[in-house]
Amino acid sequence: MASDYGDEAGSKMIDDFMRFGERMGERAMYTRASQMQRAFQNATQSAREAAGEAPAGNLAEWAKLDMHEFQGIEDYEAIKGIIEDRLAAHGVASTWFPDPETGREYLLFRIADAREVWQSFDELARETDGACAKAAEKLEAQRGKGPERLRDERTLDERAGEAREASKALEAEGATSRAKAKGPRLQEVRAK
Repeated sequence: MASDYGDEAGSKMIDDFMRFGERMGERAMYTRASQMQRAFQNATQSAREAAGEAPAGNLAEWAKLDMHEFQGIEDYEAIKGIIEDRLAAHGVASTWFPDPETGREYLLFRIADAREVWQSFDELARETDGACAKAAEKLEAQRGKGPERLRDERTLDERAGEAREASKALEAEGATSRAKAKGPRLQEVRAK
């Protein structure tokens, strides 16, 4: 995908979806893609508004974009890497500002770069579905190469919780069956 778009953001997005799909399941991967796409679309709109709010005297040199919607998506750091790569491909100098009072993080960029920022987010929003589909294809191809196994559609956390419950049930059952087994043991004794 990097060769398709001329930067590493597309490649990182596919890798991110594949890693997430392997760990959490395909359904969770599609949910993540949908969340990311919505967040990219909202960020595009916010960046467009920031571009339109530039005062005539250019008193404000920097604009900030609230990243709270992205922070709510699992593995936020990987998403930041995707965003940074796309902004760098557009030549945008930006920085991240965490606000300790609110717990939110902002993307700071020059107002002069606002057009490139919203174009970057718009491209990412449009590419999300394609990257997710490509990651699903790669995951399917990997399954075909390896030993054949049935994929459970539940997330890893759900499966782990069920395994813990089953383990506790077996331990409880084992404790009662051991108590029964510790009764008197009869042995056959042979005499000469």
